[in-house]
Amino acid sequence: MNAKTISASKANKLFWLGRYAERTYLNLHLLRACYDKMIDGNGDAYDEYCNNLSLDVDFETPSNFVRSFLYDKQNPFSISAELEFANDNAMVLREEITSETLGYIQMSLAHVNSLAEVNEIHISELQPVTDNLLSLWGSIEERVLNDYVLAILMVGKMIEQIDIRVRFDYPYDRVELLYERLKTHLRYVPYIYDVEVVEQIDNLLTAKKYCHEAFYKDKLLSLLNSIVTTN
Repeated sequence: MNAKTISASKANKLFWLGRYAERTYLNLHLLRACYDKMIDGNGDAYDEYCNNLSLDVDFETPSNFVRSFLYDKQNPFSISAELEFANDNAMVLREEITSETLGYIQMSLAHVNSLAEVNEIHISELQPVTDNLLSLWGSIEERVLNDYVLAILMVGKMIEQIDIRVRFDYPYDRVELLYERLKTHLRYVPYIYDVEVVEQIDNLLTAKKYCHEAFYKDKLLSLLNSIVTTN
């Protein structure tokens, strides 16, 4: 299989599998940090979390926030919804990613569903999901032998890493490093991305304008999420 034999539909699903798998992993990490702040007495910590995701919802109580972000399938940022999205894409990519890789997503989804049934709100109980997602990427690196398939998955992963870190105000140097890694993967799949968008991001990051300025931050996020043209 080479680049020309990967359909636009498959490329799109590979890209979004990479994004949703990484989004789940990162959100679990950030939710744990937010949960710790709430336990320490900062009951409003979840407001900041929602603001960073541009989510205008009043959860009223910290426990409602936790339940929604873990199990509410109507909340697109919930762990449950993100795993469902990842699984939907992975199910039709069994040939490209192998059944063993798919299994890590399905085990994660089964674990979350079992916790939802008993209304478990202790985020520490989701550690197996984090472990499975780390194993997922290890399985991808070991079993996905097609460089183009691997590159598309990694492009999705890297874009998600940058998106989340920009939203949560990570240091500029961290974002710049991740962006350089993204461009390394993009070189393997020149047919799926917009060169002009990459040039605009290059200029924005070179000027360091996005840092702590809402207008440029939003512009960077908009450009970042329009790099890939697999649709």
